[in-house]
Amino acid sequence: MEDENTATEESKRREENGNADSLLTASITKKLRSLPPLPSQCCIYRVPDTLRRVNEEAFVPRILSIGPIHHGKESLQDMEGHKWQYLKSLLHRKPGVMVENYVKAMRKLEARARGCYAESINCNSDEFVEMMLLDGCFIMELFLKNKNKQLRGEGDPIFSRTMVLTDLHRDLVLLENQLPFFVLETLYNLIENTDQECPSTPVFELTYVFFKFLGLQEVLIRDSQPDVKHLLDLLRLWFIPSSPTKSIRSKSRFELIRSVKELHEAGVKFKKGTVSCLMEIKFINGVLEIPPLTIEDTTDSLLGNLIAFEQCCNRCTPRYITDYVILMEYLINSPKDVALLSRYGIIKNLLGDNEGVSHLFKKLGKEVVFNSDKFQFSNLCYEANDYHKSRWHVWRATLRRDYFYNPWAIISFIGAVLLIFFTLIQTVCSVLALKK
Repeated sequence: MEDENTATEESKRREENGNADSLLTASITKKLRSLPPLPSQCCIYRVPDTLRRVNEEAFVPRILSIGPIHHGKESLQDMEGHKWQYLKSLLHRKPGVMVENYVKAMRKLEARARGCYAESINCNSDEFVEMMLLDGCFIMELFLKNKNKQLRGEGDPIFSRTMVLTDLHRDLVLLENQLPFFVLETLYNLIENTDQECPSTPVFELTYVFFKFLGLQEVLIRDSQPDVKHLLDLLRLWFIPSSPTKSIRSKSRFELIRSVKELHEAGVKFKKGTVSCLMEIKFINGVLEIPPLTIEDTTDSLLGNLIAFEQCCNRCTPRYITDYVILMEYLINSPKDVALLSRYGIIKNLLGDNEGVSHLFKKLGKEVVFNSDKFQFSNLCYEANDYHKSRWHVWRATLRRDYFYNPWAIISFIGAVLLIFFTLIQTVCSVLALKK
């Protein structure tokens, strides 16, 4: 009897476990089916927490939300009214294109645009289409008014306030504040077809004019247009070399460059570069040539978001901006390094504090991952450090610094050498006279 009861209980347990397993299997299967496919064309990311914790302010918009990540935030609502006003002025100026045309164009791009974001978007179809239309038209109208002053109304709420325009420059290059570039191109084509007030201008050139103050290269306007993902990607392409650079790592172990002060003490000369590409740093015959860089309040945000984009996007290889910041972080190890670079015109410090510049690059390089095997400045580091290790270069630099720093010091040094020389001759003559 006991055996029968035991067998019955065991059978019930198996049945219950079987039902539980079936329920769990069904639940897992349902979750797997509900997962959206991984976006193959994603290019707009949320900034990694490791970078955000170092300097969260650099990645958060001040006044403007573009795209879905910061859409609807209470602190950014003031600019929403300006977006609608800019859309109204655009439609009023272009009566040939109805709102419906813009809506239909954005609706066709919805699925493709959603695939550009690395995370799922909590917007229904109408909300997403309206957001693309409103944000995209705002950017295009802003760029058009920036290029053509005649399009601005009297007392324009953006162009009449420098601080607002400065914040817009900053917010439009945040990684989390991007629209796919094809959305802007589609909207521009709709606008341009009926634009009789100003000649046709490619989106590339409008973007260049708006961000020209950053010291961008013009090569992409003249040459064939590359595959641009968004505004931040376009800025990156304007900052990096127009043709790939060769970075052949030396056979010895990888090492980063010495600081400006250490190199200077070893006799390295510094020269302000003449090219507009920040990456064109050269070391030739003891001269380190670095293109000029202006440091201002928004520099940390611009470089930080470019780095974040390179850290997230596998397509961004080589990681020019990341490698550039790592190089500058090691060159600028103290305020004295900043002072030396400022003396040679390489750094234009608008922060007013050399300590602030030094801290900026330390902050930018923190928690950043770079590949030493593909580091773009590995040869430069090796050559500069090799120059620094030479005792002859150190002695020559010390002689020049301590004894040849002005004409009177040179005369005094020569006088001292002559005195020693004549004293030596007199001593030799005296010894020879004694022997006779």
